[in-house]
Amino acid sequence: MVFQLGAVNSNGNAVVVESRAGSNAWKTVFNGNLPGCLMNEFTNIPLTSMTLAHHHSLSTFHKPLGNNRFAFGCSNGWVFVAADGQELFSVASPSPNLDLLFPYANSPVYLAHSAEFNQRYKKNWLFAAQHGNLFIIDIDKQQLVTVPGWKDETYLPMGDDRMGVDHSKPMTGLDIYQDKKGTFHVLGVMERNLKKRDSHYSRPLLQSLTLNGGEPDSRWYDIQDEPINAKGDGLVQFGEVRFITDDEKGIHVVGENNSLRGDFSGLNVDPYTRSMVLRGKHHQLVVVRYPVEPVSMAYIGAWGKRVSSKILDGKEPPLLEDGYPKTFRVTHDLQDDSDLLPVTKGRGKRYAHHHMISMKKGTIFSAEADFEGFGQYVYQCNTGLTSGEAWKKGAWIEPRHCQWEKVSASYTRPDKLEGLNYPLTGINYFHSFTAEVVNEQDPRDEL
Repeated sequence: MVFQLGAVNSNGNAVVVESRAGSNAWKTVFNGNLPGCLMNEFTNIPLTSMTLAHHHSLSTFHKPLGNNRFAFGCSNGWVFVAADGQELFSVASPSPNLDLLFPYANSPVYLAHSAEFNQRYKKNWLFAAQHGNLFIIDIDKQQLVTVPGWKDETYLPMGDDRMGVDHSKPMTGLDIYQDKKGTFHVLGVMERNLKKRDSHYSRPLLQSLTLNGGEPDSRWYDIQDEPINAKGDGLVQFGEVRFITDDEKGIHVVGENNSLRGDFSGLNVDPYTRSMVLRGKHHQLVVVRYPVEPVSMAYIGAWGKRVSSKILDGKEPPLLEDGYPKTFRVTHDLQDDSDLLPVTKGRGKRYAHHHMISMKKGTIFSAEADFEGFGQYVYQCNTGLTSGEAWKKGAWIEPRHCQWEKVSASYTRPDKLEGLNYPLTGINYFHSFTAEVVNEQDPRDEL
């Protein structure tokens, strides 16, 4: 495993550092200036004490492209592609200017890139999304890809026909996966504008866009989820909800006085286990086996049996053929020890975790640094997806308590890094994190 952390300050100076699992050091793999790049960490509303810093932008702004090239998504809509010692280029998001006060505020650009997709279809595409609008950049041509059927042939909005879809709201996640049939899909998550009385379902909108034959579809489709009650409500819709057991009937139902608004963010796909991890409220994590295709009462799954295809009335979702449920939750057991630094101004220690997440081969990696400056390591948690340990009972009801372990050397904060051509003055935290699986022959080539 190779871990990468990224940061950019208000001057557009950017840095990416990386460390191998088990290494005792981090090294700088990119340091440059992104002229005009503005991150919403530096956005404050005038005449008030409220800041929009980091409200949604964690784990969003950098993406390794191979060959020591990196893409950077800026909150004001610019996407840069750059490498040390090489000329960079930038492309502006076609997502419409919303004419709001500080229209870049809370509007991070999320990035998704697949070497496998580009190799198969002889393309060099970078997928990006802002305000719930997907667009594609051709890295070779250094311009937007035009797609017939999209708005202005350059962008595709998520969820136009869904309640509460508001394209002034930010994206909260973007990634790409490949189903069992070999078809690629883009996954997107965006926040919906729902009041509490309207949000029996979760606030986020989780949708998929098919890239059949390498060509983007002209619409997004809702992700199907396992029903947990007679209404067909799914676990992903509820997220952080706790369940209670009706002992007489032997079923599980949603407890009263619980929030039904799982605000998911931090979407990350693990191609090795055909699953994705979502960060929910209160920093619980939900792991979902992504679908091969939408399921129905009559659908016989690609694993040779029915998968989550009928109303379950609170019973445990059936296992897939490989022995794992399709959805389960993970909580943390990290302690506020010396690795988690105290908050200033007398507010005591912080109890938030999982600010930046990535999952590879069934292991979730979490980088704990954030804008209030705590945590200096990457931690790992083995979900059991690749170990043969089936989640045979209660995994969707009672969260799995992973044993989180330190997996990296302590990293130096950006404003303390020495020898940079473009110093990161004014910023003491990293706000972008990813984990890669690399092969031993060429450490920069992804498997």
